[in-house]
Amino acid sequence: MLKTFLALAVLAGPVHAPQPSLGWSACPVANAPELQCADLPVALSPKSDRKITLKVARLPATGPRKGSVLVNFGGPQGYQIASLGARTQIFDKIRKSMDVVTWDPRGYPGLSGAVLQCDWGFVRTPAFPADQAGFDRLAAANKARGDKCRSTDPELFDHMDSAADARDADAIRAALGEDKMNFMGLSYGGTIAQSYARLFPSRVRTMYVDGTGNHSLRDWERELDTLARQNDRFMDRFFAWAPAGTEKRWRALIAEADREPIPAPQADARFDGTQLRSLAFLKLRPGPARWAEVLAALAAAERGDASGFALSSRQPYPGLPGGGVKECLDFPRPAGQKDVARTVKRLRAIAPNTGAAFPLAWHLPLTCAGWPAPVANPPTPMPRTLPPMLGAGTWQDYDSTRRVVEQIPGSRTIEHDGPGHNLFGAMANPCVIDHVSEYVTERRLPPRGTTCP
Repeated sequence: MLKTFLALAVLAGPVHAPQPSLGWSACPVANAPELQCADLPVALSPKSDRKITLKVARLPATGPRKGSVLVNFGGPQGYQIASLGARTQIFDKIRKSMDVVTWDPRGYPGLSGAVLQCDWGFVRTPAFPADQAGFDRLAAANKARGDKCRSTDPELFDHMDSAADARDADAIRAALGEDKMNFMGLSYGGTIAQSYARLFPSRVRTMYVDGTGNHSLRDWERELDTLARQNDRFMDRFFAWAPAGTEKRWRALIAEADREPIPAPQADARFDGTQLRSLAFLKLRPGPARWAEVLAALAAAERGDASGFALSSRQPYPGLPGGGVKECLDFPRPAGQKDVARTVKRLRAIAPNTGAAFPLAWHLPLTCAGWPAPVANPPTPMPRTLPPMLGAGTWQDYDSTRRVVEQIPGSRTIEHDGPGHNLFGAMANPCVIDHVSEYVTERRLPPRGTTCP
């Protein structure tokens, strides 16, 4: 997702806010001379006396300052300060009256003091286990991988969920001297934003989420069903573009691969039906400019060579970076193989072209089973007392972002009728930037039904 799943947070307060307590100096970030950094000790957890040090960065307001906006660029990942330094121009309008602030999150590589010594690289998504013994082997391997990471700092490892990030964000708000938070959560940063909204609803001034998943609900299985339908609708765009009969050919191919994986000799791989579903979806996401490649890959796979679906020759299979250190604490896990099999069967009936081959139904359940720390921050509704939110999304993520935002009365979601992900941060969509800047600085929402080209 999962990177598949990538967020923003924000801070603001009145002109008479108390004096901030951070000591700013130049940031050790190349090619970002405007960035200023400060160290902030925060509690490791609400029940711990231990402090960890966060590195906080700001782009100072270029005009009379009226507050701050806190941003998380998603991932989940470290190096948020470097991300801000590389994207200063998208905040030009906000900076006319606000500081733009971010921080390198706890545990991840970056400039903050507490860093877990883990393998943050690519984790291949395992195949669905055929029986409970297979599930148990998978859970044992996950536990071993998690234990190796956890051994470097068990207490920190157990407090890496998005609610812990939200508490860190509120400590930054207080250190900045702001009464209220302006929070921009891009991609996975939207999960942190939703966690903040649940913990500190009275401290929210504005909240913008962009291309995020819905982490604010009670029925997780129902959300998986909705995501599966959403994925199949995305693929329907491809079938409408492709020659007649392409959908029938696609279903025949994945059925064949489910019976016997299809070789991909150029990548030294073999793909089953789930892997083909995931790989095709990843290759379709960039939009129509790449769809001819998928047609060619389909035709070659029908002849017995699925190499055209490989991610790369070095890493042909689906997977995600980051190891799941945060995601495994934020999302539900399966109880066993029968639980997994029921979900897969249901999702394949709901969405025959994409099935369960998406991160929240496949990668996270299979890589988080057996994790050595319990789920600490499960999906839960946000309070409806929050001020109106703003969201934005593309073909890939508009629906999930809308499901987050529409929970709060008076909120708005901007739709981009096209491919991509993370309209404000990664795509730098000028129309979205204008609306977000006005919302964050003036609390002025766009009209209902607003679209951006």
